[in-house]
Amino acid sequence: MGNCAVVCGSEYIRDMAFSEQQDTSGQLVQLSSANIGFALDLYQTLQDERRGTNLFFSPLSISTALAMTQLGARGDTATQIADIFRFNQIDQDKLHGTFKELNNLLYQTDSGYKLHSANRLYGKSGYNFVQSFVEESASYYGAAIEAVNNFAAPITTQSINDWVSKQTEDKIKNLIAPGILNDLTRLVLVNAIYFKANWQSEFLTFDTTQDTFKVFDEREKVPVSLMIQEGRFALAVDNTNDCLVLEMPYKGHNMSLLIALPTKDDGLGQLETKLSVDVLQSWDAGLKSRKVKVLLPKFKLEATFPLKEVLKRMGMPDAFDEDRANFEGISGDREFHISAVIHKASVYINEKGSEAAAATAVMMLDGCPLPSERKKLFLFRADHPFLFMIRHRSTKSVLFMGRMMDPS
Repeated sequence: MGNCAVVCGSEYIRDMAFSEQQDTSGQLVQLSSANIGFALDLYQTLQDERRGTNLFFSPLSISTALAMTQLGARGDTATQIADIFRFNQIDQDKLHGTFKELNNLLYQTDSGYKLHSANRLYGKSGYNFVQSFVEESASYYGAAIEAVNNFAAPITTQSINDWVSKQTEDKIKNLIAPGILNDLTRLVLVNAIYFKANWQSEFLTFDTTQDTFKVFDEREKVPVSLMIQEGRFALAVDNTNDCLVLEMPYKGHNMSLLIALPTKDDGLGQLETKLSVDVLQSWDAGLKSRKVKVLLPKFKLEATFPLKEVLKRMGMPDAFDEDRANFEGISGDREFHISAVIHKASVYINEKGSEAAAATAVMMLDGCPLPSERKKLFLFRADHPFLFMIRHRSTKSVLFMGRMMDPS
């Protein structure tokens, strides 16, 4: 690819991020709440345009990539990004320091699960990027910058894709398709995230049975492998929204899979229209330890989303408009605009646990409680469309989110 350089953040910025520790917990709660709000907004937008299909994405990956972009955004462009990602709920002077703190909390090495995230900038060789943007990207997000001689060369796309593949243990391949990068590309911001964890209580392989899954839109059933186990799990019964909500912890109890299963086979669409931060909070408040028989399908999902038009519809059109975009904090002038935002995610859920990965690239161009029933066995049979999230339990941060419509 030619000459490459790695630029690290300056010490004073790193020290500054650590010195602003006051009210840390409050800022973390606000950032997590902002990320949850964005996750639900994005889910609603995607499900509206992709009706009847499986969905899976990492709101945390997308938020992180755009937070790096926000470092260099100014004026209305910065305001629009802050609005749709709800960064405006956090003290702007502490936003990126809080992101760093959240990442430090999430990506602990002694957590009992495997979770890591990596960020990188690929910049046009010889281009005079604003030094504070380069330094702060490194300090807050650990994003080194690599100089690229020729973005139009296929080897450049391959190099970026190889880096993403390595960071996600080969789960995310070919993030950037041929032809996306060209001679006008000046900067590519990339976030990659990988998660793998075993269940706190694993399913026994020999209990897995062949069954069917009701596919609502097709009015038919498809074959599925249903994993089965009985035990005590946190379960909420939401009579208002006509669903059961199950939380299955991974080893270490820091992370969990949250599944919202409509009571009716065709109830997911109605549930999706009611989805909100308040509903999510009510589910958390209603979770109680109960004896549950769980039947959960084994499944793999992979999805790729070009997010440019989605984000424009959600409320940030200026960033993509070469006349209105303002990224003076990156380029020192008004030359930059975002040409594409690409997101790719995959998940595999089986008897042992879950494995999920995602990556996001931003390309920039020049120019209800029940009575106590201790002995009752609740049946949680996920053989019809449901919603699910992989979350960090203490902060409620949503790392991955999706819906299962058709496991075949």
